[in-house]
Formats: sequence, C-alpha cells, structure tokens
Amino acid sequence: MVLTKVGQQAPVMDTKDDATLRLVARRIGIVGAGPAGLAAAREFIEENLRARDRADSNSSTDYTDSPHCLPFTSITVFERSNDVGGVWNYTPEARCHYNLPQDNAAHAIRQNYDERSPTTGGFPTPLYDNLHTNLPKDVMQFSDLAFHEHLPDFPDRHAVHKYIHAYADSKVLIHKELPEFSLRLNTEVVDAAYNTEQNQWICQMRRLDMDAESNNETYAETFDALLVCTGRVSHPYIPDVSGLEQLSSELPGTRVIHSKEYRRASDFADKYVLIVGGASSGTDISRQLSYTARSVHMSVSDDRLVQKTDTSLTLSPELGAGCNPDNLPLRHPRIKAISAENKQVVFTDGTAIPIPDVIIYATGYLSVYPFIRNSIQPLFPASDTPQSLTDGHTVRDLYKYLLYIHNPLLSIFGVPSKVVPFPLFEYQAMFVAQVYQGNVRLPSLAKMESMWQEIIREKDPYVMGMKQVDYENELLAIVTSANSSATGDRSFRHSRLGRVSEQWIDRRKHTFELRKRYLGY
Repeated sequence: MVLTKVGQQAPVMDTKDDATLRLVARRIGIVGAGPAGLAAAREFIEENLRARDRADSNSSTDYTDSPHCLPFTSITVFERSNDVGGVWNYTPEARCHYNLPQDNAAHAIRQNYDERSPTTGGFPTPLYDNLHTNLPKDVMQFSDLAFHEHLPDFPDRHAVHKYIHAYADSKVLIHKELPEFSLRLNTEVVDAAYNTEQNQWICQMRRLDMDAESNNETYAETFDALLVCTGRVSHPYIPDVSGLEQLSSELPGTRVIHSKEYRRASDFADKYVLIVGGASSGTDISRQLSYTARSVHMSVSDDRLVQKTDTSLTLSPELGAGCNPDNLPLRHPRIKAISAENKQVVFTDGTAIPIPDVIIYATGYLSVYPFIRNSIQPLFPASDTPQSLTDGHTVRDLYKYLLYIHNPLLSIFGVPSKVVPFPLFEYQAMFVAQVYQGNVRLPSLAKMESMWQEIIREKDPYVMGMKQVDYENELLAIVTSANSSATGDRSFRHSRLGRVSEQWIDRRKHTFELRKRYLGY
C-alpha cells in the first residue's frame, strides 16, 4: 500500500488543502457475496483481465500463474452463508435475535450462528412468500445482463434469485480458476481492525460449516483494502416507545416481531395484528394479512395516511391477489405508549386499540457493521484519534457516500437509500477499483471533511432517489478524467458503464406509476 502526494514518489501521508492523495491497494478483501460483493469482485477481476490483455502484446509475462504484476494480487470474497446471493437468498425459517427496543448501534445484537437456517444453511433475510420487486426489471438489472424477457415487469423473489445466480456464474465465478481470485463461503469476518504500523487490515475469520465442531476457531488474514458489501438488512430497527420493553414480561401472550421474520400470511390466521410502519414492506404485509388475520391495524408516520381504508390498496388482477375488501387495514398515527396495565396501544392522537396478538415492526434496519471496530484507526496523522463509523442511523464521514474519509482503505457499499441497488453497486465498484489502483486521486483529508459537512447539512442526506443518476454520472466522470489525464487518451471509455441513459431515467421516474398499476401501491 502506498499513499503519495502528487509529484512525490516516497510514501507520505499529507493532509494539506492543496494536496491530493494517491492510494495503491493490491490485496483486496470483500465482505459479502450478495449483489454488491459480486459487482465489486467482477470489477476488480476485470481490471486484472484488462491488464493481462494489455500485456499480451508488450510482454512475455504469463500472468496466469504469476499475478504479482497485476493491479490486484489477491481478490478474496468472504460470505458467511453457504451460497452467493445475499438478501435474495430465501430462508423458510427466520430465527432472529434482537432487543426490544433496538434503536441504535449500541443496542444492536450481533447475528448468532444459531440464527442460521437448518434447511438452507443461510442466515435469515427479509424475503417472504409472494414477494415481488418494487422496481421494474429493466430498471433494477445489471448493465449487461437482462432479466428473461418472458418475466413480468415486477418479478417475484424466485426470479431475482435465479438472476443473481446467473450473474454470479457468468460474470464472476467463470473466473474462479484465476490464481488471484478466491470465494470463501461459510466464512465469517469476526473482526476487522486497521494496523497503522503494518499499513494493512487484519481480519479475524471463522469457518461456519453446518456440521463442524470447530466453528469457534478463528484465523487471521490481511488486506490492503477492505470492501464492506454486507448490505443494510441484518439488524432490525425497532424504535423505543413507552412500555415496549416491559411488554414481553408483563404480557407474554403478545408476540412482537420484526418484518424480517415474516414469511407467510397463514402464520397469522385469525390473529389480531398491528403493523408498525407504512412503507413497502408494511403495506405489502398488511395486504396479505387482510385475508388471513382477524383484523389488521397499521401505525404510520405520515399523518396523511391515517384512517384510510380505501380500495386503492387493492392489488392489480395481474398478481391474482387483492386486499380483502371486508377486512381493510385501519391506519393510525405513531404509537405513543404501550400499556400492559390497561392492555392498550395508545397513539399520538389519543386514540387507542386493545393490545393485539402480534405486533409486526416494519420499521427498517440499522446501519451496523459489527465486525468492524467502531473506533477505526485513522490513516492520517492529523486524525490520530480513532474515529467512530456509525451510530446505527448514520454512517459517518464518507467521501462520495462510499470511502471512509479517515481511512479510505475502507469502502462501505450501498449506504444511500431510495436507490436502485444493482446499478449503484456497479458504479461504486468501478470508482473504488480505480481509486485502489492509484488512477483516481482523492482530495485531501480537509477537503473531504469539508465535503462531508456540506452533505450532512442537507435534509435526509443519504436519501438519494433520482439523485442517483447525477451520482453515477459523477463517479464515471471522475474515473474518465483521471484515466484520460494519465494516458493522454481523451477517448477513454469504461468497458461496460457509460452515462445513465435517458431511457433508464424515464423508466425510473415513472416507477411509482408502473408499480401502482401492477402492484397496487
């Protein structure tokens, strides 16, 4: 690993405003083999393949067995489950451990080995029966692999799972014979800490074989740079309200779960259910439960949705299922308190309902990365105090929503919300690969900190929405400019990625209308 100031060859760490930082990281560790991890692995592999192609006409070096001259000498992907696919791997059982409440990083419980599905070997994901995407297939797909043309515009979870595996097989695992590439399934990153003396990440790993007795044994691996591609749906967010913590002990008959544990409507037959949260999952689950539960109530944060039971919730005939017109969910405002003594859930408008049989929190997730020590050793002398990465709600100090400012040898993929994930991961992978080759120089620490301060002054700084288009185009422009300057070739083009197309933008803008027509919400 080398950090150099422009014009200097000796390794330095310079944080002056007029400096830029050049990083070279050759040993790459990627945590997670879901869509983000696969996109990252592919990009780094292809950078090496391009280097091999360039060398064919200029050198007799055989890179097949000697990757030491390549941009990246090792590209290692770690996945704690027994398969690639990440969040799109369905687990029929969901055994999740969490606190009540679980509203910040300090309260978050690390997922345990015993949460693993005995059926599939995977850790629980939020997928449930009859789940369909809420993005059109042509919007959500990767740049050079289309969904099957015969699939509906909003495919179900089975189709997406097959698609992810097709991407893995054709774009990543096809290169499994490369000496520098390795995919380690059933392998958990237990701890990752940056060692400033050795200038490397030291990661403690653990094998998680289903039938092994040695799952507590750990071993160490080292990397120049670490890419966190674990997603944001591991640790449920359960907000604190008065009485919630005491509910399970005082009224043990009331079940409190997170939507991550929801699998099928039949599990709640004839139950009185309260769903907390009115976004996609909460609305979809309420629709399904209207057919099986005795009654369904929703607590939503948007007062404009309160007390609406109109038939706009009805699904389109194409899905073959609509909201039960005789059991439409009744919407309430936020919960003020849960009173075990009075056996009531009290809402902020003063209304109340009896304590239900089941409370389902569809309230999203915390941004937590338990294997990374929250106090990360900085890369720069000016930041000699370990920096805190996240409080569970905000991942702090990211350059371009991606590189950790105080130690840019850490990348966190997929932090922005309200995005189309697969394309986002591709552009982020492109950018990071160019940074770690030293092609894209970073601004100084002071400049990156200033840019971060500008971001957090915005309302909902990580809610990206249509700003994703500008973001991806910006990453591409930085990469293009850097490579053009380095080579003198102004016609530089990335092999797959270009500016976001007008067709994609138009489809993305009309996603809500398309979804409303097809899914009913």
